[in-house]
Amino acid sequence: MFFSLTCVAGMLLVVTETGPGISDEEFFAGLNTAGPGLEAVAVATKEKNWPAARNAFGEYIKTRQSPRWFSDPQEEKKTSKRKPSTKQADELLQHRWYWSGKPFELGPKIDWSSNQMTEGESATVEWNASLNRHFHFRILMRAYQQTGDEKYATEIVAQMLDWIKSCPVLKDKSGNSPYHYAWETLNTACRAGDTWPESIYGILKSKSLTNDALTTILKSLVEHARHLDRWPTRSGNWLTMESTAVFTIGTLLPEFCEAQTWRTHGIERLYRQMKTDVYPDGMEIELALGYNNWVVANFAHVLELAKLNNRVNELPADYLAQLERMYEYQAYAVMPNGIVPGLNDSGIASPVKLLSKGVGYFPKRQDFLWIASQGKEGTCPEKTSFVFPYTGHYVMRSGWEKDSRYLLFDAGPFGSGHQHEDKLHLVAYAYGKPLLLDAGNYMYDHSRWRRYVLSTRGHNTVRVDGMDQNRRRVRSTWVLSEPFQPLTNTWVSAEQYDYVVGMYDSGYGAKNAIRVVHTRAVVFVKPEYWVVVDTFEPLDGQPHEYESLFHLDAKKAEVLPNTPAIVTRNEKDANLLIWAISGVELMTTVVQGIEEEPVQGWANNPWRPIPTAVLKIKGAGKLRMMTVLYPLQAGQGSPLEKIESLPVTSDGIAASDAVAFRIRFRDGRIHTLLCADTAGIKHRCESLETDSVLYWQETAGGQTRRFQQSTGNDR
Repeated sequence: MFFSLTCVAGMLLVVTETGPGISDEEFFAGLNTAGPGLEAVAVATKEKNWPAARNAFGEYIKTRQSPRWFSDPQEEKKTSKRKPSTKQADELLQHRWYWSGKPFELGPKIDWSSNQMTEGESATVEWNASLNRHFHFRILMRAYQQTGDEKYATEIVAQMLDWIKSCPVLKDKSGNSPYHYAWETLNTACRAGDTWPESIYGILKSKSLTNDALTTILKSLVEHARHLDRWPTRSGNWLTMESTAVFTIGTLLPEFCEAQTWRTHGIERLYRQMKTDVYPDGMEIELALGYNNWVVANFAHVLELAKLNNRVNELPADYLAQLERMYEYQAYAVMPNGIVPGLNDSGIASPVKLLSKGVGYFPKRQDFLWIASQGKEGTCPEKTSFVFPYTGHYVMRSGWEKDSRYLLFDAGPFGSGHQHEDKLHLVAYAYGKPLLLDAGNYMYDHSRWRRYVLSTRGHNTVRVDGMDQNRRRVRSTWVLSEPFQPLTNTWVSAEQYDYVVGMYDSGYGAKNAIRVVHTRAVVFVKPEYWVVVDTFEPLDGQPHEYESLFHLDAKKAEVLPNTPAIVTRNEKDANLLIWAISGVELMTTVVQGIEEEPVQGWANNPWRPIPTAVLKIKGAGKLRMMTVLYPLQAGQGSPLEKIESLPVTSDGIAASDAVAFRIRFRDGRIHTLLCADTAGIKHRCESLETDSVLYWQETAGGQTRRFQQSTGNDR
């Protein structure tokens, strides 16, 4: 361990520990120097001539033919005829660092413990975390490879050595709680499994990377591996990245005696995650698309690195097979525009890159190829609507064409680590345009915007008495218990309709004190529209106010005159008509871009104000709200003329366990829909009588057609 003394005017101020913490003797004692090419290292080690050992080992690393990385430093880089842009790299040479699109001056001497975002709403540790993950090294590396200019490689080496010296490894602490800028395990893993190997191999032929500097960097990588191997996170994407990094170092430093142990531990932890952290329907337990995709990418990274270095035999025999379901989620949750909706702490994402890799792994999955190629190759999936019975995502679609109608209903678990209070949330798309939006993600800071995206207010579900859902206090709702079992939600997908029912019963408000059970049924009358039936059942016998929210992808929305209906006003794109009714007084309003607490009417990608439909009812006892979501093609007016409630009886008495209504269309059609809480009980509505949980009927031009669902699921 090295120490430095800092003095001013002859007075000793502080003794500062510096890195790396591994001495030369310890480092070289950990090497198996019996391998070919290490003869000079062995001699110098035996003589304890550490400068010679460092020089010989650095030379060995630069000239060895294996192990291999994804970029080969021995290959000559092809130069482009067009002069590359080095603007960002040149700014990094001046220590101007960009984060979230904004420039920050780091100063002549980078303080790796610093954080320039500690004030006000925007205070966040993520600024410092990103600085210590060293993603900016890639920019410098690419500039070096494109231009051959040593100044870029010199800067990488200088920053690496400065970081190593300034950030000695922690002793007997993980660095996670409390947060430690340098050795938090996720920061450590991002460097060790990604940015450092990529940068080292990218500048390996540079004269700036001296043998002495390279050895110091590799000593630090050994510290990285030991730290990560000792302090694995319990689960989630952190553990995936940590395990990937441990395997990566074990693969890239096979000369080290601990390398086999690192690889074994990395693989064991990843394989265990495939069983305990990934639901059988393909989503990782955080239920956030971005993190899920990062987990998939890391699983695949380990497989590819193992293949590249002839170590596939070290992976479990079914390692690849475990991945197929994760690619399947990407394929069957995708919207008609080729984008997968992002829920929880995630934005939307294209599945093309992942599915293209999935096709390589599973060539028989021509449906993967069809989606990845946007229908140019492969085979169109046979199924349209799709259920993810463990994740609790239910996808209703009319087809696979670009103008198809699509809705995703989320009635799943809360998730782990990146949760939003959004159960029974909806996302919708039709005729080439998103219609109902998720608020998306926001920086992990202390702002009102962050609170908004976490809250029920930012989602298309229901609040009670102005309060949000609160599953966060009910840990049992976060992740399914092992062994995983499908959720008990009702799901039926038939030729004429899809039908799903989910429930939220964990309470509302800071202490979950508002005990109301919210049941939401969604019916897709194929291929035309959706009906949302919300049932509110208070457990305290008190009156409550219920607020159903719909966040709309439009610049403007308004209430149609003389109706409770709300419609978006996109001039050249598709629109959405929202028409709700209830047995009690219904209030409908549109709000947009409210900046004061409580924030309302915003969405991400990009962050912008959007109109939000707010539908309110109030009363005691069991109440219901029925909402028709009717997608409109560009320029199309409302085809609905009127929606009216219908009385429902059972044994001649007004029924409280069923609801019915009638839609009158301007073209003369009449649709009647009855939804009951349970099957097997006869209900009567005007001339129709049924014991089904769902009954729909259309009369048009003297003709009648119908469908009904008796009971049960159709998974």
